Amino acid sequence: MRYNILLVVLILLIPGRDAVAQEGLYVRFSVGTGYYAEHSVLDDSGFTTPAKNHALGWGLNERFGLQISDFGALIKQKVGDYDYMNLDALGLGLSYYIRPDTYLCLSGGYGKVTLAHDWTQIMNDGRQEGLALSLTLNREWLLSKRWSIGLGAQGFYFKTRNIQYEFTHLGLTGAISHYFTPVG
Repeated sequence: MRYNILLVVLILLIPGRDAVAQEGLYVRFSVGTGYYAEHSVLDDSGFTTPAKNHALGWGLNERFGLQISDFGALIKQKVGDYDYMNLDALGLGLSYYIRPDTYLCLSGGYGKVTLAHDWTQIMNDGRQEGLALSLTLNREWLLSKRWSIGLGAQGFYFKTRNIQYEFTHLGLTGAISHYFTPVG
């Protein structure tokens, strides 16, 4: 945990070509890995590979953006006859630019936990639905007026209604963003 905090501090301090907060339409693809804990039924923890946090959004001004967020993770976890659990969420988010190249994003919405025999075949068997929340801190570096790359920390929370799965996840992600309106 100490190293995660150190890495986030270093990400924020690494100099680079400063990005300017987006205005207009943008799309962001973000993947990484992390550590999860299930606090109720399974009472288990481990690593996720991969974790995701994608967004399609609209920059309102230099400080704020609204977005549709798609976040979650895949967990190799034996549950009954199944070998994998998929955490997937779709929701609305708000981005706030702390400084021109660093933003904080809070998203919340509909989350589901599904089970699978193989990671490529997510089944609706054992599907549980509920609430999902995500908090992300990212640092961006502009590659051009329309493209940027970024590194960040992500945490999310899932809670389902029926079986009462309750997951938390902390991880690191890498991102690539495309801005339809040039920035900088």
